[in-house]
Amino acid sequence: MINKDRLQQALTYLAETDEECGKLRADHARAEFKAKSINKTIFKNITNGSIADRQAEADTDEVYFQAKQAEFDAFFKYESMKNKRITQTIIVDVWRSLNAGRNKGQII
Repeated sequence: MINKDRLQQALTYLAETDEECGKLRADHARAEFKAKSINKTIFKNITNGSIADRQAEADTDEVYFQAKQAEFDAFFKYESMKNKRITQTIIVDVWRSLNAGRNKGQII
């Protein structure tokens, strides 16, 4: 059963994490853009070799690897918060369903 304290906890979490969740999404988008930009810059600065060779070299560059790692870290943080917010929303929905059942006399 979900009591009113747990409901309040879920609602508070949802209310207090709106902006932070948006910020984490923006951080992920920013990191993704930066990684792509770094990869393209590295590719552009390689002057010899075939296109496939240049792309392989750009894809395996340490600076690009670090940028991709930052992107993955930002993605993890955003997805973690998004999933926790979904869980809190489910708790609110379950409480709402149980409470509606109680009001109709279906649940004691």
